[in-house]
Amino acid sequence: MTIENASVVENASFAEGASMIEGASMIENASLTENASATEDTPPERMADFFDSRIEIYDQHMLADMGLAWFYEEVATLIQPSRPDFSLLDLGCGTGLELESLFEAYPQMQVTGIDLSSNMLASLQAKFPDRMLRLIQGSFFDVDFGSEFDFALSTYALHHFNEHEKLVLYQKTHAALKPSGTLLFGDYTVPSQELQQEFYESSINLRARHGIGNDDIHHIDTPFTTDCETSLMKRAGFTSVRVVRQWENGSIIIAKRLLKRSSRHHRY
Repeated sequence: MTIENASVVENASFAEGASMIEGASMIENASLTENASATEDTPPERMADFFDSRIEIYDQHMLADMGLAWFYEEVATLIQPSRPDFSLLDLGCGTGLELESLFEAYPQMQVTGIDLSSNMLASLQAKFPDRMLRLIQGSFFDVDFGSEFDFALSTYALHHFNEHEKLVLYQKTHAALKPSGTLLFGDYTVPSQELQQEFYESSINLRARHGIGNDDIHHIDTPFTTDCETSLMKRAGFTSVRVVRQWENGSIIIAKRLLKRSSRHHRY
């Protein structure tokens, strides 16, 4: 996929004289009608445009309208580092709602955030001007993640990709983690395979109707079941995958990249 306006922005704690950009998270409708509304005459928006144009209402929407304050607080409790200056890769960092409680608990945390929306990245950097932030505006599929992170985190950002794309992304995330690293996923999920297939077929029809290529990142929902998410994570190489919370239209999953112990025969 293509990178839209790819650039890197870093806080003064990482580099001096950095300019500000912004990244995305997802504004979703719990009634599962996002795709249906776009199948009329109005095509779905490009992902960056969708979130750039909603920057003023995003936090209010997620916290008040969607009632997800508890979700962001719980996510923060599930990150349990062995040292205070741990490194975290945030996929779809948006305005940083998932980082607020984490920075309160771990002000030395070093975050690399990736997003397509410049307005959201600017909002995130304005919230945390003195924190260790490295913000990248670009596509998950094109940005080099590196291989240095203790944790990877993604909240309400990954439900716009098909199974192949999601598998590739989980493989990249697995490779970006240290040998004992952890992925924490919190996102929109659906309760049945039938509904997952319905969303997938809707996305295919929507792209065909409006002439949207497979490599173009638009705001089209393709949420998976929790079982499908965990299966893809295991296929990507995570050796311990656990669903820690599941509700009607969402799930929180922890996937660990554990060191594999070599089998040895010991004599006593």
